[in-house]
Amino acid sequence: MARKVIFLDIDGVMNSFSTRPQDPRGLVDFLDPANVAVLNAVVAVSGAVVVVTSTWRLTMPFAELRATFAAAGCVAEIVDVTPNIDGPRRGVEVEAWLAAQAEAPARFVVIDDDFEMPGFPEKLVRTRKLHGLCARDVPAVLALLAD
Repeated sequence: MARKVIFLDIDGVMNSFSTRPQDPRGLVDFLDPANVAVLNAVVAVSGAVVVVTSTWRLTMPFAELRATFAAAGCVAEIVDVTPNIDGPRRGVEVEAWLAAQAEAPARFVVIDDDFEMPGFPEKLVRTRKLHGLCARDVPAVLALLAD
């Protein structure tokens, strides 16, 4: 069965301007518990898996990225990262990831605070940097992942 996929940015989605640490010890400090809780709720309802699109994916090995999300209390299954093709046009990287799959996702959503998705604007849920992923974003995310 085809899976549901959340393409996930980190800065401005899994944290906000108001929660970014002054003296960070690494990515775990940038994963705000409130934003993690919202992602956990989305995953619990939808059964979706996560593909990380953030530039954080370029700074650490995949296993460390997964472990960091788990250490922050994230229950989502982090299954992959998008390829590093064209950072300023993140949509191209999402399209490349989709094209490389043997089986297309049943449903997907892109959660980002910054980038446009010209190839599929209807799949973008844009968060606000001031809050990151929050309860008001959940209905739009779940609607795109609904059967």
